[in-house]
Amino acid sequence: MAEPPPTLLQKVLTVDTKFSHYLHSKFHTRLPIFFLLILEISADFRFSFPISLSLLFALPLPSLLPFFSSLLLGLLLDIATVGLVKILLRRPRPPYNHLSSMSTPVSADHFSFPSGHSSRVSFVAALVFLYKEVMEVAAVEVREKGGVFGSWVGEDGKLVDVVVVGVCVWAVVTAVSRVLLGRHYFFDVFAGFCLGVIEGIFAFRVLRFEDILRFCSVQRSMKFKQREP
Repeated sequence: MAEPPPTLLQKVLTVDTKFSHYLHSKFHTRLPIFFLLILEISADFRFSFPISLSLLFALPLPSLLPFFSSLLLGLLLDIATVGLVKILLRRPRPPYNHLSSMSTPVSADHFSFPSGHSSRVSFVAALVFLYKEVMEVAAVEVREKGGVFGSWVGEDGKLVDVVVVGVCVWAVVTAVSRVLLGRHYFFDVFAGFCLGVIEGIFAFRVLRFEDILRFCSVQRSMKFKQREP
């Protein structure tokens, strides 16, 4: 009995597997392994979340509160979404990935689709891009306060542009490194990157502490009005 022809999904996965292995075998030795591992650590949730939380308290700038609130809540949303999708789809990581060299604190990390590192870096890059005007306002506040940090911020506002471009470059390079390091297939990285951009837009429009507190306040007042005789 003849085997049924492969489905479109099977064809896509076959091409993805071959292309990913080609990229890994061709380029992973051309970059220092420690450089790829540094990129991996920089996008790890256990590193990015505490750093983001520390910056929130280290930079007492009211204008940056919307950014940091969206960033922290978005990072939590990202790790929950990626973990759920990984558990549901359960795509194995590439066979040439060395599990002994990577940390897998939860069982979902054993699966490959989507790439959590890619979604995280693209989320951060998208959020930084969307909050560029807010960062420009914060840069003015820092410059007016003076001091060491104030001297870093020029009057032309180019520092913010440099930060935005730098974060975007970091996001792309880190996402590509996941394939070169052998952690993920190319399609895992692409899907994760797209997911992160969507999360960034959602966090920018919805996930803000002040908006959530305002919503809770409205709900509380509505309940009190309903209880009034």
